[in-house]
Amino acid sequence: MLELNNVTKRYKKKLAVDHVSFQIGDGEIVGLLGTNGAGKSTTIAMIATLLVPDEGDILLDGTSIVRHPKKMRSILGYVPQDIALYESLSGLDNLKFFGRSYGLRGKELRDAITRVGALMHLSEEDLRRKVGTYSGGMKRRINIGVALLHNPSIVVMDEPTVGLDVLSRNAILDAILELNRTGVSMLYTGHYFQEIERICDKIVIMDQGRQIASGRKEELLCKGMNLEQYYLQTVQGEKELGDC
Repeated sequence: MLELNNVTKRYKKKLAVDHVSFQIGDGEIVGLLGTNGAGKSTTIAMIATLLVPDEGDILLDGTSIVRHPKKMRSILGYVPQDIALYESLSGLDNLKFFGRSYGLRGKELRDAITRVGALMHLSEEDLRRKVGTYSGGMKRRINIGVALLHNPSIVVMDEPTVGLDVLSRNAILDAILELNRTGVSMLYTGHYFQEIERICDKIVIMDQGRQIASGRKEELLCKGMNLEQYYLQTVQGEKELGDC
């Protein structure tokens, strides 16, 4: 579905993303790993058509979204790391506001809110409350729900569980897997290795703008190695992809 081909981005003299290439297939969850400054956010911004690559291309079903960004924007759901909600409004009013920004109206909007509320386990009572009264986990869940209102085919999630307790994180991961079972493709970034290992089909590791490893999870994690061990050894240059 989505293919990055030698994508490169510079900020003046700094090479932020250096010829990165990977694919997100239909119904796949791809985990994007890397330290702060590795180039993950810039890569996400180019996929979301917020930035234009200096080199390379990004193809959606064979069509360049660099030249035709509207093709991507119509099917993309983006979950930012920072909570992007109006805390003085109720959860329901937030969903109505963002749903209308997607062009949803009437029954279509009501059905979308019902669907998202059920997926993210938000009751009618929850949605009637102001977002400012929500726990961190509830804010994260409705933040994800906003991105799903228009039924996107691809969802980009930028550290959606950061700062949450274990129970809240598990609830969100369960919802992500439930959504994925409907055929939605995802790019997922985070720093919790266990959750990425749990939900992702493929792994891409970036370091200092470069893609230093990528592949299917079962190809990378061999001989009983977990993702955190693989990541540390790869970043430290002690292991190469396929060296099992």
